[in-house]
Order: sequence, then structure tokens, then C-alpha cells
Amino acid sequence: MDSPIRVLHVDDDPDFAELTAELLEREDSRISVTTASGPVDGRERLESTEFDCIVSDFDMPGESGIAFLETVRADYPDLPFILFTGKGSEEVASDAISAGVTDYLQKAIGSEQYELLANRIATAVDQYRTARELERQNDLFAKAQNIGNVGAWEYDIRTDTTHVSDEVLRIHALDTDEHLTPEETLEYFHPDDRPAVREAFLSAVRDGEVYDLQLRMLDASGTQRWVRTRGEPQTENGEIVRVRGILQDITAQKRREMKLERQNARLEEFAHVVSHDIRNPLQVADGQLALAEQTGDPEAFEQAKEALSRIETIIENILTLARHGRTVDETEALDLHDTAREAWETVETGELTLTCDGDGEIAADRERLRQLLENLFHNTVKHGAGATTIRVGQIQPMYTSTRADGNTPSGFYVADDGSGIDEAIRGDVFESGFTTASESTGFGLAIVAQIAEAHGWQAAVTDSRDGGARFEFTEHPAGGLAG
Repeated sequence: MDSPIRVLHVDDDPDFAELTAELLEREDSRISVTTASGPVDGRERLESTEFDCIVSDFDMPGESGIAFLETVRADYPDLPFILFTGKGSEEVASDAISAGVTDYLQKAIGSEQYELLANRIATAVDQYRTARELERQNDLFAKAQNIGNVGAWEYDIRTDTTHVSDEVLRIHALDTDEHLTPEETLEYFHPDDRPAVREAFLSAVRDGEVYDLQLRMLDASGTQRWVRTRGEPQTENGEIVRVRGILQDITAQKRREMKLERQNARLEEFAHVVSHDIRNPLQVADGQLALAEQTGDPEAFEQAKEALSRIETIIENILTLARHGRTVDETEALDLHDTAREAWETVETGELTLTCDGDGEIAADRERLRQLLENLFHNTVKHGAGATTIRVGQIQPMYTSTRADGNTPSGFYVADDGSGIDEAIRGDVFESGFTTASESTGFGLAIVAQIAEAHGWQAAVTDSRDGGARFEFTEHPAGGLAG
């Protein structure tokens, strides 16, 4: 409010312009006046100097003050412009207002007019600066929202109305002219998370409790996100009158956290394998070699060799887990059935036959998808007693959600008509080292699970239509974050 006020005074009478400048600067020490002899001179000064306000005469030779105002408004739509003229009429005032004048003041005899003009200038400039500062803050707030993916919202308890920022609507995949009530907002949260956010919001409204939650939501396009929602009650005279809060999209952060958790889990698996699965055959090899040294028994040498071979297999599996467990960054459209047939050629399947149901493509990493299929085929060969056929096909989405393209899974399956997998152990089959056969390392399905997870797929095992095992791999719109 104490900043200098730079005024451009445009008047064709140099004596009057000089007098006006002197008296305005005397009335308000903040005011500094630059004079111009007419509109042409005024525009030239505007191009070279920044001003906070223009004061212009109306009746000038060649171009009127209103015509000058119109040219100024083309480049400076909000700059304060005061028409200070000796020719006053309703017509002039109406034209000035239509042209966008800030204020209109008639010249008069006496020094009081300069006090009034100085006050009008100060008021117009202060309003102009306040509006610009508010605009700057709003722009800064909007940029901060976009950079941080943070939106703001407010619920007024007394009027039962809600106001949300554009970023909140963007996070919901809604247009900026749409509206959200608390009830509508609740419907976007994951069904399992709705009770938590409902109770937190009600506690804020009733008891003044602050909340800060990380929850899943499904936006209007059917994409699942992770969001941070925070609410803080506001009081007036001891009464809770509103709740203000933020909504932040933390999907990328959650993905990083989940990736780190997967990596840590994988390291723990490797540590277990090194400390247990490799130690056992090492002890066998060491004992058999000691026995062979003492007795020269060829069978002891053979058992030691088998133990070392098992260690080599385990190490190869560990490397495969490490290689295929990395997140898939690039995929290509692969024909599922062509890829299945390619994998089939690399596995000794004996009398088994491969059947491909329907047509379709799947976005995947070629090498890792082939490895996944090879391991499943090999699993049927080893454990699918009585199996004669392996089927590969796509799982088609079933749109049962009330939202178009809802959170409905689609993907592919690999099924056989063998003995199946006991329901009691289905939750363990994807664990590293789990096996029902003593000669198996138990890594085949663990590698399958790692490859699926790296793609963002969910792996599950159930019964096939022929009574055997059916492995399903589904991809949700959430990009691997579902559930």
C-alpha cells in the first residue's frame, strides 16, 4: 500500500499538465507523474515505461480521450484509466464506461479537485494491485496443485454445500464444470475403504477430529488410483462450521513403495534359498564326498554329483527369479496362441496336446511371457497326473459394474485336465521352494508369479472345467494396483 504510484497524465495543455503533476505529487507523496502531450505521445511512453495509472483529458485535437482509452484497453485491459475532463455530459460518461474507463472526473476550479483526483488514483491503483496479487496467488496455487497433484476442498456444515478445486475434479477424471457432494465423493472410493473415510469425515463434522488417510479410489474413467485425503475442521465461536481438506494423487508414490516391498520380499526369498535350500544339498555333497574318500564307494560319488547338480539348478532358478522379477517397462502386442506354441516347442510334453481357445493379443514382454508359459507346461508334465490336454485362452471382461469400463478383470488362462491342485495348498503354490515332489526345486510357479507381478497381473489358481488345474492371469485398469 506504500509503494510508489506511477501516473501517466495525457493532456494537450502543457501548463495544465504541469500544474496537475505538481499538485498531485503534493497531495500524495506516493504519486509520481509523467506527462504526455497527447495520445500518440502517451502510447510511446507506455511502450517504454511501466505505469500504475493513466489520467487523460477527453477533448484533445486529432484523437479523443475515449479513442485513446480504447487503444489502451487493447494492450492493457485492466490498467486503471481515469478520464479527467472539462467537458462533462451523460453521453461522454456513458461512452467512457462502455470503453472500460475505471473512473470519470470533471475538471473544476479550485485545489479540491486535485485532492479528489489523488484519492481516486490511489483507490484505483490499490484495487488494481490487490486484484493482480490475488490473480498471482491463484495462479501460484493452481500451479502448486498441478505440480503436487494436490486439490483443495471445503464442506460448509451450515449451508450443506461443498466447494472443490479444479485439481480435485481432475483427480476424479471429471470436467472442471462438474460438482461433487460428500455423498458422491464417497462413491468413488474403493468399497473396502469407504467405511474408513465415511467414519473419518463424520468424526470431523461431529467431534472436530482431524484425519489423514491413504485410500484407493476408482475415478470416472474406471482407473484405480491411490489418494491421500486429509480433513481439518474449522470452528467459529466454539462451533464447528466447516471442514477443509486436501486430496492428493499418490498413485506414483504407492507404486514405488509397492515395487520396493516386492524387491525386499525377493531379497528375503533369496536369503532363505541361500541359507536353507542350498545349504542342505551342500551338506549332502560334503558328507558323500567324505564317505567316498573313506570307502571309495562309487555310489557316494554319484550322490555327491547329484547334490551339486541340484545346487546348480537352484542357482539357475534364483537368477531366473532375479531376471524375470524386474518390473516390465516396455511391452509389445503378442499373439497369445503363437507365443504359447513357441513355448510348447521348448518343453518335453510327451503325449500331451495343446489346444488354443479363440483369438486374441496380449501386451507383454515376449521373453518373459514365453518363460511363464514354459513353466506352466512343465508344471503340468511334472504334477498334472493323468493330464492329456493343456488349454490356453483369453479371459473376456464381464461388465457388471455400474460404471462404464469398470474395474472388471480381463486376461488369459492356462488349464489342464489332470489331477488338479488341492484347494488347501493353492495359497502356497506360488511361494519359492514350495513343492509336493521331492525331486523338484519348487521354483517353477514362483517364477511364474514373479513374471506376472512384473507385468502388473494378478495370478490365481482354481479348477479347470475338466477337473484339472487352471491358472488365471488378470489385468485390472489400475495397472497392477487392484486389491
